[in-house]
Amino acid sequence: MSENCFYYTKHMKENEWHFVTFQVSDMDREEVLCDECYDDWLQGMKG
Repeated sequence: MSENCFYYTKHMKENEWHFVTFQVSDMDREEVLCDECYDDWLQGMKG
């Protein structure tokens, strides 16, 4: 099974993706991020 990164549409293998939840207009939206985007997302969450 494979997925594409939400930001870069980079094709990833199963062990390379991370599920994250974004809140958009009071609704949760689950997306898949590659390792690089996930690291950036974590840094953004830290402030």
